[in-house]
Amino acid sequence: MLSQVLLVSAPGKVILHGEHAVVHGKVALAVALNLRTFLRLQPQNSGKVGLRLPNIGIQQTWDVAKLQLLDTSFLGGLKRTWS
Repeated sequence: MLSQVLLVSAPGKVILHGEHAVVHGKVALAVALNLRTFLRLQPQNSGKVGLRLPNIGIQQTWDVAKLQLLDTSFLGGLKRTWS
């Protein structure tokens, strides 16, 4: 289990040319922007997981126990255990 706050970020990007061409194995021209997306994972003892997107006014919380009941077939048959 995560015992401390984890913060990661990635730059924004714009695809200037060839956005759909890459699906067909062709080249695209992309550039990084001076904007970033941040993800902060913070452990909680509440048994819940939350998503907050303050810039667009979204906040949602789920019970971890209920998430465990979700179908995991998309994992290719691997069983995921949450701790």
